[in-house]
Amino acid sequence: LKQIPRPYARYGITIAEFQQKLEEIKNIDEIYVTSGMTYWYPGVQLVIKLLREYFKNIPITLGGIYATLCYEHAVATSGADQVWRGNYLPEDYFTRPDFYPAYDLLEDKTILPVQLTRGCPFRCTYCASKILAPKFEMKNPENFFTEIMYYYKNFGTTKFLFYDDALTYPPAADQSGLKMFLRQVIDSKLPFTFYTPNGLHVKFIDEDLARLLKQTNFKDLRLSLETSDETAQKSTGGKVTNRDLQEAIKNFKKAGFEKSDLGVYLLAGAPWISLEQTQKDIEFIHSLGAQAILASYSPIPGTADYRQLVETGVIPEDLDPLWHNKTIFAELFISGSIKKVRKLRDLASSLNKSC
Repeated sequence: LKQIPRPYARYGITIAEFQQKLEEIKNIDEIYVTSGMTYWYPGVQLVIKLLREYFKNIPITLGGIYATLCYEHAVATSGADQVWRGNYLPEDYFTRPDFYPAYDLLEDKTILPVQLTRGCPFRCTYCASKILAPKFEMKNPENFFTEIMYYYKNFGTTKFLFYDDALTYPPAADQSGLKMFLRQVIDSKLPFTFYTPNGLHVKFIDEDLARLLKQTNFKDLRLSLETSDETAQKSTGGKVTNRDLQEAIKNFKKAGFEKSDLGVYLLAGAPWISLEQTQKDIEFIHSLGAQAILASYSPIPGTADYRQLVETGVIPEDLDPLWHNKTIFAELFISGSIKKVRKLRDLASSLNKSC
């Protein structure tokens, strides 16, 4: 990877800080390690190696995204005694009214991640949501509001990030789903702020929902499009159309949102989107009065995209997960793509700042 002009780093606290925390643990029966991005697996290996040094005979179980998507690789290389593939939440997680993450263990609870829903009804060719959460589920909106109030009363938390894959699904009736929750927030008159870093399905943004999102202080809205190429939209799952986005942005503007509030995700470096098309996508978003946010494409094991890349000989079936890294993957397809993508990011940044 020497040709990649980027520094390579590991996320998280320092090794010394981690070791100090391990020294504070005296009695332990089992160890559970979770994992995020597939290409972060060297960090997983290091964590397990360090755990072995402090707890030599304690069983270690590895689970999470990397363990699920790259199960065989994790079994062979992680060093864990057991690798757990698939859902790790209790079956009744979305129906129990008082089952919350252990956020009390966090030192900083200023802003917390939350989920009203799990899974996604769409089957986009590039997305692993179906693998990680096979069915779409929604918490009871009243129970979810109670959960938010629990964090507010116990931790003083007023800022929350929604990490739902399909927060606006299903099309919300006046007294159900997301709209019901938002109306409870309005009635509470509490100073909450919400963010949507995972992106919203724009197909279901009607005038009423846009107004409720504004009234409940949603900031830095992120919307999902990927590309304005209608052929690519249909071939990758038909999640959204250009008209859907146009209607959603019109509704957001009517509700009082400005260009600076609306960011639209575009995929850059996908094998089915040329960089020339991505430039057109950026200009299209600008014409609608929103900001273009470039998200680099990453191939994900188990998806239709990944299978096609293997079947066409672009990548080997046993591709090292390091190559899933979105920073470097496009180099497999387009010579000099990193420089080209950088120019596109500069273009997006310039247009995002203009009126």
